[in-house]
Amino acid sequence: MSELLSECSLDDIDVLECPWPYYQAMHERGLYFDDRLGMFICADYALMRQILRDPELFSSVNSQNVQQMRQPPPEVVALQAQMERPVNILVSSDPPEHGRIRQLLDAPFRRRAIEQMRPQIQDVVDGTIDTLIPRGTADMVEDFAVPIPVAVIADILGLARSTAPDIKAWSDASVEPLGLMLSDERWIECAHIINDFQQFIAAELEKRKRNPQNDLLSHMVHSTDEQGAGLTLGEMLGITSQLLVAGNETTTNGIAAGIQLLIDHPDQQQALREDPERLLTFVNEVLRLESPVQGLYRIATADTELQGISIPKGARIMVRFAAANRDAKKYAQPDELDIHRRNAGTHVGFGAGIHHCLGANLAREEMLQAFSRLLQRAVNFRYPDQTNDFTHHPNLVLRGLKQLWVRFDPIEPGQC
Repeated sequence: MSELLSECSLDDIDVLECPWPYYQAMHERGLYFDDRLGMFICADYALMRQILRDPELFSSVNSQNVQQMRQPPPEVVALQAQMERPVNILVSSDPPEHGRIRQLLDAPFRRRAIEQMRPQIQDVVDGTIDTLIPRGTADMVEDFAVPIPVAVIADILGLARSTAPDIKAWSDASVEPLGLMLSDERWIECAHIINDFQQFIAAELEKRKRNPQNDLLSHMVHSTDEQGAGLTLGEMLGITSQLLVAGNETTTNGIAAGIQLLIDHPDQQQALREDPERLLTFVNEVLRLESPVQGLYRIATADTELQGISIPKGARIMVRFAAANRDAKKYAQPDELDIHRRNAGTHVGFGAGIHHCLGANLAREEMLQAFSRLLQRAVNFRYPDQTNDFTHHPNLVLRGLKQLWVRFDPIEPGQC
């Protein structure tokens, strides 16, 4: 198996489409250097948690900077010079700055706050299902998995739901460069979209200064830390951009992947119908098996050694969450879906340590309600003949189905 690591790389299209054999080879090494990508890759669960819990030695600052990994087209550089300068926040920051920003943002994403949003999320899910039921067939990516998180994040930010197409475009444009698989032409297009995003959100933030609302944009504008300092425009734009990706793209991919798993495992689907209390474990199993965020990066701040391998100062390490989530040393039968798995919630699909995803509670709740309501409203899920190729968008960081056409039958009132 280990010869795969020398013959292939994570940026091979075939590997990205079906990474599981490659991940098994990675587990034999735990940590290795990918010559083509020019970085170390960590696949070992225990070692990964060690890295994620040591931000002093394995820094997040500038770790997700695409332009340190690939030279952007001149047109992108020129356009960026006219835009608000990117700042290191949340996923790309370290203490103490990371703690300052998390403290300012934590309240709206705590478990209790998300529980209070549950009826609102359920309404979004139910409204989306209402449009699908009469049709009996749908692309469950475009028609179900996309609109739910887009509507929810629009509500949280305080944006009209009519901005949904823009939100999706902004999210895609923010994350595609990080995946390192886009063309120069698409990178230029993304830069223009991000410029439009900055101008739109800056205008909305300015409105909230004069007329605060009960939304996250207003919360950011008027929040101050213990020293009385607020967030800068660059910080607020960066936070909004990261929340769009975390609250939209990754949740979309998780919902779509979960539906595919339900269809591919009818016995597990039936067990969930009989025991809905297992739905939370199912959500965690989806996040473990599919890992919508496949991995992120860290940078070594000093010469160090891991598993007997020398890591020089300045080296980039990809912590490959998706591989760690299938580590047989941590999970029995790691490639199997098991809604009774006792340690399903220990996955690193949301990261770990101080960088554990801010929106984890929100994403989990949206997935939970999406699967719960769908199972209550429809049965006999199946694939139309010769419609799906089950391919994923090529991206080094994210994993998401391009489409997922499904047929289903509505559950009539009174039907079990």
